[in-house]
Amino acid sequence: MKIEHLNVPPASRSAVPAPEGVSSSRPGQGSETPIVAAEQASIRAVAGEERRRTQRVLLRVRANIHVALEGKATTFDVFTVNVNPRGALIVMDKCLASGTRLVLENKNTRERVACRVVRPPRESPEGFQVPLEFDSPAPQFWRIVFPPTDWRSKSGLVQE
Repeated sequence: MKIEHLNVPPASRSAVPAPEGVSSSRPGQGSETPIVAAEQASIRAVAGEERRRTQRVLLRVRANIHVALEGKATTFDVFTVNVNPRGALIVMDKCLASGTRLVLENKNTRERVACRVVRPPRESPEGFQVPLEFDSPAPQFWRIVFPPTDWRSKSGLVQE
């Protein structure tokens, strides 16, 4: 994939010359320079941002998770790390498998939304960080106004 397709200006190879004896060729065509490695890291970072459909907002909200585990209805107290109109990253004591269906309840409003675990949770000092995606976008669920999708900082970088 070319950088131009990712809306990132191409790196100027003349700005930082390759050391003598080191080729500035692409991977698989010889040695890799720091410029090429940095360029590839930049591509991966931008590609991840472009995959993200909405911006995340750091927000700690107390919530409940209602889920059937081993055929038994169970409720967990959780809190969010970040939220977006399509879901949230929550922290809980239990590790839920990717694909687990559940209902998330906002403790402030008592509103409920059906969702699923989208990726395997990561363990943190506070508990398991579980990424959730709503079955359908619910921008009003969190009762906040999200930044526009094209919002940029003064530096021109997309905010997360």
